[in-house]
Amino acid sequence: MGKKVFISHSVVDRKMVNNLIWFLNKIGIQNDDIFCTSISGTLEGGKNFVEQIKNNVLGSRVVIFLLSERFFLSYFCLAELGAAWALNQNILPIIVTPITTAEYNNTPLIGIQALSMENRNFPTELFNDLVRKNVIESNEEIDTKELFEEFSKKIKVELSILRQDSKGFYVARLLESYTRETSRPLKQPPLDQLLLGDRKLISTETLWRLNGLLDIENDSSITEHWIAVSVQLCSTKLQFELGESLEEFGNQKLFAIERFYELP
Repeated sequence: MGKKVFISHSVVDRKMVNNLIWFLNKIGIQNDDIFCTSISGTLEGGKNFVEQIKNNVLGSRVVIFLLSERFFLSYFCLAELGAAWALNQNILPIIVTPITTAEYNNTPLIGIQALSMENRNFPTELFNDLVRKNVIESNEEIDTKELFEEFSKKIKVELSILRQDSKGFYVARLLESYTRETSRPLKQPPLDQLLLGDRKLISTETLWRLNGLLDIENDSSITEHWIAVSVQLCSTKLQFELGESLEEFGNQKLFAIERFYELP
């Protein structure tokens, strides 16, 4: 027997999912009625977890997909999406900024009405959809206005944070940029440094503003994070490891990046 709600999400979006579960609890859907791997004890020990997921996709009243940047980089998430679509399940897709409707329409879910977490009416729409799908009943005892406002605040905070995965990589959209010349100390063996002295590497680099804040500090004075890229990019979407902090200017902070990959 499946649960009322199946939530498919990337592990990197755990905090966002926890906020979603908090909201579901408040409107009467308790953890025992939710299949979500972020809830401790969801997967039973000693049983095939793929079979558990498949059976719960099939048995749930509604399958919620949290369609974030990381979701589309997870083969397992995409497999869950394909399974729910193939089994003709009751699907409720939620688009997470900066994923766009155009990217959503490149999935098998095209044609299925999706909710957007960025929409100011998202809590209301989610509640109404769950009522229409017979997952919950409308409850006049719930102070929906206050609840929806609190949920909206939680969402706003999470949408502004870029989180790294278990391998230390971030995924970010690159927004405004400018190019500059820079000079940095050239790394050299101690003997070369002794013989030749300090030398600097002069190069051209492009500074890009990220579409959110990296999850590295609790300094509320920093409102923008930037990265320095020394090569020409063909895309404005990157997966990267964070390097050293380079500069801080006002409410902005600039970082070097290590290995990076351009994403479509």
